Amino acid sequence: MRFLYIGGSDVFSRHELGFVAALSGFEELDVVVLGGEGRSRRLHIASFKGDHIVTFYEIPCNSLARVHLCANIISSLLNINDYDAVFATPRLPLLTARRLKTPMRVILRLWSIRAAKLKDNLRFGAYEDTLIFIPSTIANAYYILNSTYSIAVDHATYTFAKKFYLLLKSRIAKVYPPYVYILSENEVHQEVPEIIDRGNYILGFTILGKRGSYLKFEAKPHAIVLYLLAKRTGVDVVLAGSDYDDWKHVFPGLEPPRNLHIVGKGFPDNIVAKMYKNALLAVIPITNRNISNRLLEALFYGKPVVTSEIAKLVHPELEHGKHLFISTWDTIVNDVIEVLKDEDLLRSLRQGAREAYDRYFSTKRNTMFVKRLLST
Repeated sequence: MRFLYIGGSDVFSRHELGFVAALSGFEELDVVVLGGEGRSRRLHIASFKGDHIVTFYEIPCNSLARVHLCANIISSLLNINDYDAVFATPRLPLLTARRLKTPMRVILRLWSIRAAKLKDNLRFGAYEDTLIFIPSTIANAYYILNSTYSIAVDHATYTFAKKFYLLLKSRIAKVYPPYVYILSENEVHQEVPEIIDRGNYILGFTILGKRGSYLKFEAKPHAIVLYLLAKRTGVDVVLAGSDYDDWKHVFPGLEPPRNLHIVGKGFPDNIVAKMYKNALLAVIPITNRNISNRLLEALFYGKPVVTSEIAKLVHPELEHGKHLFISTWDTIVNDVIEVLKDEDLLRSLRQGAREAYDRYFSTKRNTMFVKRLLST
């Protein structure tokens, strides 16, 4: 089978690149990126089960008002009659796919519904989201109605869609995406922080350089958790995704302890892999009910994971104490300390992480899912 994938810049997020890798296992795949620089390039992506070279066509078209132009550009670049199906992300990519003059099936990648996260956002004080509940619900109903099938990438989005779009529920399916890393022959060699080479640290990622609700309700609380772990355990703690300037901007009167290593951001995949390899465990609390690339990444690298209770809503198949350790924001510091003391539990969580990834997230599982979906 031959596939076309249409997305925006979100195609380069790990959950979408992982799905692209799964589609690469078929006869042929081309990827169109709307809003790009007007070029084509080949990207080398890999997982534990193999690697793939995928062609990405980036076209400078990113406005809903120009959806017909987007479709015409794609038709001029590619012979769209050669494809058996087109996969598209919401909004402009899906609308563009529908305007291609071909009878091929259109499969929506339903990786988030803003309305589905309203309860979480209200809990964090984002009351303005009440204004977008109805528009978001209507917009996603339109996207699902204009697709042959819709693939939700987490359980919370899947159950919301099945509940609110009863007449369309036969079109809605679910499969968790794989994780891939990027291989590059011209990889920029970046210095590895000394603490990463030493190993035996608690690992966390949080982006203190962001602003708004993400900073207030996820990035800052996560950083506080890592700070308290450093203070209370004496164990080295690595905070990646932020630099010291970000820390001082968010916590101007709070100096990090010496064993809290704020190592920076923008690391290439080979260093990210080393960060996980040398860590004792990963602390990855989840705030919103949608796919977490960091959780996906930690499972891929087979690390013990301590996360928050939202994980049960996003991936209910994952078992507490076996695949990951599910805590709460209120108890996560104490729970991490207890997990660190239990070598048997750490060993079980390492094994469970890889088992969970292979069973629920792998490229093989996604490839088999697509075959079954398109055979119906």
